[in-house]
Amino acid sequence: MQIFDTHYHLNLEPLTSQWPTYHTQAIERGVIGGLIVGTDATSNQLAIEIAKQRPSLFACVGIHPENLNKITSLSDSVAELSKLLDQPKVIAIGETGLDYYRFDQETRDAQRHAQHDLLVAQIILAKQYQLPLVLHVRDDRDEAYQEVLELIKQHWNFQTSLIFHCVSGPLSYIDTAMHWPKTYFGFDGNLTFKNAENLREIFRLVQNYDDSRILLETDAPFLAPVPYRGKLCEPAMIAGTAIFAKEQLGADLDKIYKNSLQAFQIIRLIPI
Repeated sequence: MQIFDTHYHLNLEPLTSQWPTYHTQAIERGVIGGLIVGTDATSNQLAIEIAKQRPSLFACVGIHPENLNKITSLSDSVAELSKLLDQPKVIAIGETGLDYYRFDQETRDAQRHAQHDLLVAQIILAKQYQLPLVLHVRDDRDEAYQEVLELIKQHWNFQTSLIFHCVSGPLSYIDTAMHWPKTYFGFDGNLTFKNAENLREIFRLVQNYDDSRILLETDAPFLAPVPYRGKLCEPAMIAGTAIFAKEQLGADLDKIYKNSLQAFQIIRLIPI
């Protein structure tokens, strides 16, 4: 079994201080490499620094919607982000997107508009540099899911990959995104949760339409799969999610591995 983890955070504690150990343990479970994803200026820089130390590690840099409070000037933040994109280890932009989960209702509209502006700025940057875009979308109702579709339709050109990280949401939302070109869907350890039948429905929907769109990720240190749910998610645990996807959902793990390299345009950099 070969796995490329398309989304994890070796650049966040408690993983960062011991990342070589976690990386080695993951290799022992078949994890050939991974994409280290940034969420703000500090984690972006760490993602690049760590990725430089191993040939099969790569960096994704972006500003997460929950980190809006760290931005004093959108234009300055985007300019700083753009300075990182010439680094050879940077192969994608994100994670960016919309996160309306547990919004402060009194400032909901202001937060929505600010997140829209932040997302659109990173969409434009991804188009300019012809890089894949990694989307984080979360809401306790359908609003964020519908609005991200509208923003993508308005601003994206579908020339490079669009990755729906830790995919969730209504099936109608998935169905729309699934029919766009170059879209991929990342599934995490929560796919194994007993109460996650919606995620398994999404997996089957994508699988039946085109299983070349399926990716596997850990989002480590978050979302440890069963039987580790609630504990620190270590990179090696993606093997458990992969086995679950194969045995319970009929996933083709060789195909998913190839999908991962294709989605991020690194198919010539890592052996198949």
